[in-house]
Amino acid sequence: MGKENSPGKEMWDERFSSEEYVYGKEPNQFLKSTYENNPAHFQNPILLLGDGEGRNGVYLASEQFDVTSLDFSEKALAKVRLLAEENNVTLKTILSNINEYEFKNDFWGTTISIYFHLDSFSRKKLHQNVKSSLKSNGIFLLEAYSPRQLQFESGGPKNIDLLYTVEELKNDFNDFEIIQLDEVETILNEGILHQGKASVVRFLGRKK
Repeated sequence: MGKENSPGKEMWDERFSSEEYVYGKEPNQFLKSTYENNPAHFQNPILLLGDGEGRNGVYLASEQFDVTSLDFSEKALAKVRLLAEENNVTLKTILSNINEYEFKNDFWGTTISIYFHLDSFSRKKLHQNVKSSLKSNGIFLLEAYSPRQLQFESGGPKNIDLLYTVEELKNDFNDFEIIQLDEVETILNEGILHQGKASVVRFLGRKK
């Protein structure tokens, strides 16, 4: 997806400049299965961090949610708008570097981060902002590569500082009700760039 520091904006603009949706048009499977099994977890408004080409934002918009897709790539957000039009849905887009985005306190009902890989310092800051900007009982859902992903060739950063651990999320969200937190091996089938066996961390938590 559209990511900070992994590496720079120019690379992501180039990656997203093709007509092809390089991560596919279908939503992330963890996001989709969580919604299908527990739709009550998802509350408006919904913020998608680093939403890239918009497959996840458009999916939730198609379920009648009030969705905002945030990314720092203009090329990505142009494809978000095209995909939304293709699916006859509307959503908001915000062009912003995550380190400069001003989070509103107690505003979001749900925040979602799918393969949004930041360095550890930026992650710590982001997680604090996620917590303060969620409403009471708001949900944070995340899927990201773990350090074990380095042994696989299914995508993701090669810099270990950009990868997530269960322990980090447990510590950063120790004041949340943790509904799900685990590291799993899965088979990705998300466009041309997320294909094959992968090691991922999945988090689902509720603000108390």
